[in-house]
Order: sequence, then structure tokens, then C-alpha cells
Amino acid sequence: MKHLLSLKLVLFCLTIQTSLGQTLLVPPYLQPGNAPTLARESKVLLWQTDSIPGKYQVEFALKTPGSKLASGKITQNALKLKNKTTLLYRASLTGLKFDAEYTYRVLLNGAPLANGTFTTRTKKNETRFVVFGDCGTGSLQQAEIAYQVYQQKPQFVLITGDNVYSYGLENEYRKNFFPAYTSDEISPQKGAPLMKSIPFYMILGNHDIYGAKFEKYPDGLAYFYYSDQPLNGPSSEFVVKPSGDETLIKNFVSNTKPRYPKMSNYSFDHGNVHIACLDANSYANPLDPVLVQWLAQDLQNSKADWKIVTYHQPGFNSSKAHYNDQIMRLLAPVLEELEVDMVLTGHVHNYQRTRPLTFQPKRDESGARYMISEEGRVDGKFTLDESYDGMTNTIPKGIIYIVTGAGGAGLYDPTLSGKPELWVQGTAENWVPFTTKLISDIHSFTLIETAGKKLVLKQMDGKGNVLDNITITK
Repeated sequence: MKHLLSLKLVLFCLTIQTSLGQTLLVPPYLQPGNAPTLARESKVLLWQTDSIPGKYQVEFALKTPGSKLASGKITQNALKLKNKTTLLYRASLTGLKFDAEYTYRVLLNGAPLANGTFTTRTKKNETRFVVFGDCGTGSLQQAEIAYQVYQQKPQFVLITGDNVYSYGLENEYRKNFFPAYTSDEISPQKGAPLMKSIPFYMILGNHDIYGAKFEKYPDGLAYFYYSDQPLNGPSSEFVVKPSGDETLIKNFVSNTKPRYPKMSNYSFDHGNVHIACLDANSYANPLDPVLVQWLAQDLQNSKADWKIVTYHQPGFNSSKAHYNDQIMRLLAPVLEELEVDMVLTGHVHNYQRTRPLTFQPKRDESGARYMISEEGRVDGKFTLDESYDGMTNTIPKGIIYIVTGAGGAGLYDPTLSGKPELWVQGTAENWVPFTTKLISDIHSFTLIETAGKKLVLKQMDGKGNVLDNITITK
């Protein structure tokens, strides 16, 4: 395996000309693949080229002397978008051992093109991962966050939606997303090669689905091209549906099968953490019986120490921006009953942390329906745990809701940062002082570490400064 370690990949920019005239549009990067539980482990490597086909091989092996080489199964999709054809390759790396380090290399016509290493999921009672959202703008702050995340050496990255701006298009991923996370120059100005060794779990935000009108955006819904997530979610009717030219729709469905629409909702295990990832966009129904039944079975069957749910639009938000987007509050009683510890969201471009809380949405006079205002507000009864401080009292009563949407896009409401007197919103049925931390004047990300029955959350900025720090114990 020494020859694998000595290979050096030189990919200085987004498009790379190979020795055979083929243009590499997106260099090889790692994705979780369809491995939701700790019963088996696998990964997927993806890369994209122009329309010139090439004969590729992917080899991988344990990073120990004398390990046997294995070959990844490669599939190819021809994406015919905007009068251009590109080739998107996927290599499945299966039969992997847990808690192990692997090397891989990609060969083009027998010549080395790329190489890297990755560590498989752990079965130990511990994790270390990073969370952020609202990131793919191509901004300097996005690169700075990517650089700092790389320094933290997470086992995986979770993006809470709005992976790319502004419409979730294929060319936007290549321009605004991949450069920061596949950069070979490791610097605050360029980013880091995160995705070459660390899997990214992603969910759908509102900007990720704005390109669903194929008559206007034929390369829309690129989340389903570039992402490769577990396929264990429910078959709900409340999913994004492309519209426009029937040929484009047919090609999209063909090129994204079986990922579309299964990757709209999914869950996965890593160490002692179980994370359920939900689509909370406007077409979604948080109380869809199919979704709720799946979520209940999924969380009840989990033996993980920590149960986390993530979706894009926060129901509990003290910023001015997106305050009326409260539909996900309706799911709060379900999550409380299922003993969820934490909810991670984005959408609002800042950082917020609530006190531990429970919430009972208000019903109509018949008691049969929850009440939702025309603006989207959901009133109800709040119960706050004001004794929890994350330092001396570390056992919360209720769910802690996190907004971590400061991953690279322009910040929202920077004047609210650290000023609780400005967070007040509406009546006591709609807002109470549930927010205990709001940092809106600096880009940041969330670092979460678990060790058995202990969870530590740190909010960090692009310089590595800790902005918030709490501990949760059971």
C-alpha cells in the first residue's frame, strides 16, 4: 500500500484538464451512501467530468501494511442539462469494517488521478461531528468556516439545508459549493479538502428546491445528483415535485434513481448518536401520518444514547428574519414523546440556542385541529426549564433547539446579537423568552462531541473562538 500513500493529487482549481483531454469538473469526494444503521458500513465516491468518457477504476484498502485491494463498483450517469452533457460517476465502496482507516485511489485509463483516506463510522459510545447550514455562496466566510472545520477533525459534517445558493442548481454546486470543501489549498481564503475524507450528510432547504421548475432551471434539484444519503426514509407524498418539460423530468428521475425522492427524509447512526433528517419545506406536512409513523418507529427502535432531529426551518426562532415560519412547531409534542434530546436547524443566518422547552400547540374550539395563522404562526403553551445552564445544571427538562445557519451566507439581524431585550416577539402565546443565546454578527458552526451519557456543544467562529459552550448529561 506504500504506492497508495505516495500518490499526490494536484487539483488547484475547480476544472482540471487530465492528460487525456478530459476535463474534471468536480474532483472525487466522499458521501455516506446507503448505510443508515450500524449493521453494515459502506461509502460512495463521486466525481464529475465533461462529456469525454474515460475508463475509470477505484481501488481501496485498509490502511495497514499488506492489506488486500478491493475494487469499487462504478456507475455513470450522463447529465444532459442546458445543452451540455457531463458525466457523473459513482463508485460504491462496500464491505467496509467499522472503526477503520482506509485509503483509496481513482485511476483513469490505468493512471492515478486522485487518492485519499477516510475513517469509517464508529461503533464506540462516542462521536465528534460538525453542524452548519446556509453555506454554499462561494463567500470568503464559507471558505473560512470550511478551513476551521477541517482543523477540528470531525467524523462527519451535517448541513442543515440551503447547501447552495440561490436555486440548488448543478452549476451553482460547482461554483459555490465544491471549491470550499474540496480545495487542496488549506487556508482561510480557499477552504480545505474536507469532502475528500469526511462524509457530508445534507438535507433540503428552501433554496435547494427553488430550481424545481425545470422550464426555467433545467439543472435544478441538484441535491439529488450530488448527494448520496441513506435511503431508509418513508414514501411520503409530501415531497418536492419537478415541473416543466416532461423529457427533462423523465431524465431527472432516471438519473437520480433511487435517490429521488427517498433522500428527502432519512436517518442514520454514528457511534452513540441517532439523527433523523427531515424535509421541512413549504410542501411538507410535519404531521403527515406516513412521516410521523416512520419517525416514531425510527426513534423508538434506536438504541443510541442521543436522539437528534434536524430540519431546515426552525419553529422556535427569536430573530426578526423568518419569524413567522413556525409550522414545525406542530411536531414538538411528537418529538417530546419520542424523547428527542436536540433539534438542529438552519434557515435563519445566525446562531441561536433555546432553553430546554416543551410546547403544546393551540387547538381550535373542537380540539380536533391545531390552529395556524395566515402568516404561519403557531400559538401554544410553552414550558421552559430555566434552571438548566449547561454548566452546573446539565440535565435538561425538554428539548434544546439550535439554529446554526451562519455557515457562509450573509448574516441576518446582526444588531440583535447578545441583546435579549430586542428578541421579544408578539404575545405570550407565540413568544416567551425561550432563546438564551443569539449570536448574529459573526459566521459560525456547531461542534458536538458525545462520550457515553455526556454531550458537549460548542459554537465556534471561523477563527476558532468558542462563542457558546454547554454540556448535557443523562
